[in-house]
Amino acid sequence: MARFSFVDGRVGWRYLAVSAGAHQVRAVQRFARGVRHATVPGVRARALAGPGIRYHAAEAGHEVRLTVPGEFDAADRRAIRQRDVTSVPEQFVLELPRATLTGREGWVFHDGRLVEDLWQEAGFPARSLLPPSRSLRPPVHLPGTTVSLLMPWSPNYYHWTVQTVPRVLHVRRALGGSLDDVDQWLVPGRAPAFVAQWLDLLGVPASRRVEVVDADAQFSTDRLVVSSVPGRNRWVSAPTVDLVRRAALPVPPTGTGRRLLLHRDGQVRRLLNADAVLEALARRGFEVVDPAALSITEEARTFAEADIVVGVHGAGLTNLVFCRPGASVVELTPRSLVYPTFAKLALAAGVRHRVVVGSEPRLPWPLRFPDTHADLLVDVSRLLAAVESELARLAHSC
Repeated sequence: MARFSFVDGRVGWRYLAVSAGAHQVRAVQRFARGVRHATVPGVRARALAGPGIRYHAAEAGHEVRLTVPGEFDAADRRAIRQRDVTSVPEQFVLELPRATLTGREGWVFHDGRLVEDLWQEAGFPARSLLPPSRSLRPPVHLPGTTVSLLMPWSPNYYHWTVQTVPRVLHVRRALGGSLDDVDQWLVPGRAPAFVAQWLDLLGVPASRRVEVVDADAQFSTDRLVVSSVPGRNRWVSAPTVDLVRRAALPVPPTGTGRRLLLHRDGQVRRLLNADAVLEALARRGFEVVDPAALSITEEARTFAEADIVVGVHGAGLTNLVFCRPGASVVELTPRSLVYPTFAKLALAAGVRHRVVVGSEPRLPWPLRFPDTHADLLVDVSRLLAAVESELARLAHSC
């Protein structure tokens, strides 16, 4: 069995003070960018009209509601509701003649106006993320038909899997089920291997991929086809989960029963008492799995065969989209990162979700923010109680 040992973790009051200060600096910078771009004219997709402009509805908007775990204290209840929303807008595919794309995130402009609702994240409006206009290069012209898969926070594994992959599938449907007429695809450059694997699975030819690396990049297009970004504020829908599942694993495996403990080999969100957790769960039949060492199809099959998954908040838990409905996931998370990403994803996937919050110190409420770098210490007895409860439920349901 693999052994894990970490020292000098990102925990304690000194670390918390430094991380809170850095977060405030980033928030001020983002606010300043929003102010600087406040006068950028904008337009919503449905308001666009003219020759060659087409709007294809892809998925209906709907109301959403977060259920907060009953064992959370008041501070964690407030933290998990930060930046939450009560509705998710309609998803769509837009065809635009003579569009311009700006920056590494691919912000779309038509006739000098920002198409505002392609990006739907509350709390991070498009204008706060736009690159400085004075630093942009002259546009590179792309003839024919271009599809853009660019967006903020990509190619992070979570955002790629549950936001970008569905965009390809929405575009394919809008184009009549075929991607043959697409001349080039704008994709994130210097991306991890999973990006190319997914694009191969989805039928996007490598020869037609244009990798975008630079924040000052600009492109002009003859014809742009682009999908809105689904999963507003982590509210991934059940139809989106179904699209991703079927794309990676058209025929689900029949075997189940595996118990997975996800190995996380990274510099953030390290499990500081991982040895104790590994020892306790190994006695209960858990096997250590490193999702990063698997191909997309291997990940999909592995998680589809699982009854229960335990893992630290991070990319690996994105694979719960492949778990069978009725399976269980137990998420381990730092006290400074009580965030509903995987609770919402589990709800869409029909998977039961439990969270075990770390026992390290946390900031008081006015200073709380989702600290994605903090390490964690897990109370092993609390973890085992959650795991035993889920195993009993699974045994009873058989």
